[in-house]
Amino acid sequence: MVKKTKDEDKKIPEKGPSKNKNKLIAIGIIAAIVAGAAYFLNKADNTVDSTYPSIDGIPCETQEYGTFHIHAHLDAFVNGQHVTVPQYIGIKDNTCLYWLHTHDNSGIMHIESPKQQNFTLGQFLDMWRATGSAAPPSGDPIIFVNGQEVSTKPSDTGLNQHDEIVIVYGQSPANIPSFYQFPEGL
Repeated sequence: MVKKTKDEDKKIPEKGPSKNKNKLIAIGIIAAIVAGAAYFLNKADNTVDSTYPSIDGIPCETQEYGTFHIHAHLDAFVNGQHVTVPQYIGIKDNTCLYWLHTHDNSGIMHIESPKQQNFTLGQFLDMWRATGSAAPPSGDPIIFVNGQEVSTKPSDTGLNQHDEIVIVYGQSPANIPSFYQFPEGL
């Protein structure tokens, strides 16, 4: 009888991937699937609606943003008569909305963008003409910001938090609004 030594009783492990390596591969695959699903779902919620073209570089998207969120108020006059700024300017078929829009006919312009940038009255007027009803006349109006007449064109008139903007086409009204009381929280 041949005696085995202690070293001969020990088994030599087979060559190939270890259990830990297999676990790492499985975890990597699962992480990739989860990341892909999260990316797809985020893109699905945050996509541009290609049905509606961008207006002045502003896309129509499926969500509102809070990154840059301010409000200004607009009063419009044509030949001395007040014109209501319509609701749903910049909102299309309840499927998408542009970063400049109105929710009601109060004249409050909502500026809600994924990044801070300068927006102008000209962009809002273009949005109104493209997506709203009873659009203002074409041409450059007389513009007042917070009661003061400005010499800028609409494309150069910035929209700032809580500005009261008045546009006048033709004859001016007897009184130019200089202030708007925004609802609490706007």
